[in-house]
Amino acid sequence: MVMLDRLGVLMKELNETERFALAGGEYTTQHLKNIQLVISNWFNSINTVLPEIFTHSAIALAIYESNYMAKLFGKVIKDLEGEQLYQSIKRVPLAGGALIDESLAQIGENALQRIEYAIRDGMNTGMTPQQIIKRITGTKRLKYEDGLLNSTKIDIERIIRTLRSHISNQVYLYNFKNFNFEYVRFVSVLDGRTSKICAAVDGSIWKLNDSAKRVPPLHPNCRSILVPVSKDGRLIGNRSFVMDERKVRDIPKDERTQLMGQIDANISFKEFFNLTDNFFQKEWLGPKRYKLYKEGQFDFDKFFDPKGRLYTLDELRELDERTFKILGL
Repeated sequence: MVMLDRLGVLMKELNETERFALAGGEYTTQHLKNIQLVISNWFNSINTVLPEIFTHSAIALAIYESNYMAKLFGKVIKDLEGEQLYQSIKRVPLAGGALIDESLAQIGENALQRIEYAIRDGMNTGMTPQQIIKRITGTKRLKYEDGLLNSTKIDIERIIRTLRSHISNQVYLYNFKNFNFEYVRFVSVLDGRTSKICAAVDGSIWKLNDSAKRVPPLHPNCRSILVPVSKDGRLIGNRSFVMDERKVRDIPKDERTQLMGQIDANISFKEFFNLTDNFFQKEWLGPKRYKLYKEGQFDFDKFFDPKGRLYTLDELRELDERTFKILGL
């Protein structure tokens, strides 16, 4: 990477006074200002290129999802303006309040902070420029997965995946309204990787215009969706389940028949959880909550507050101190 090559050259030219200043985040000499400029230019390139690339893919995604919804429900969409739809979605915050542009900006800010911190720490601990660069890039032996740039790559993938989920779900809502659906149901994924909040909310039904409805993504990498339903909230057919916390590709083929299958689509995560084996339940809840569930007769819902947030163990202890004492927790 040109930026890192340039940084390495500039850091080699620093004297001891400049190394000390750089460790303190001070850019007082021309050499130090050149280093600051290289880092700033890299940061600005991320903040310029990434939003441009994402915008093109986001508009294409909005158009694709709209056409898919129309085909799925036998509807016709006239004069779909993908860019206009995307611009309206950009004004809708994700769960937690961040907007799409702010989330994209966060990628560059996090990357900039990691690089600056690595350089300062390296200077402060006496690392050579080569060692600092290697810390940023990672080592060939570990396929560069131990470098800070890999952390940035993982950040980008996580944020982009979450933003695409946000766009898809907002497009769904837009089309559900145009198709005159009145109710939606929250559908999570039935497996061990599903978050606690999505598991708690799974199966919830709201009126489409209810501002209190929970719209995915509820967290980074959220896989949940909203689906249109009639007033009774019933779904047709089955849904898949994986009674394991591993991704399907990581489960040995000879184990899959025991851990994977189909179940009635109306079975909520809570109901699915009650049907799973002890190993799955303990892995998903954790040992102490599992003991409360198994021996303390705690219902699944008791682990969550009314908004679907998982209670901490201290909060659960306050709610039911007697059971905690009986179980020795």
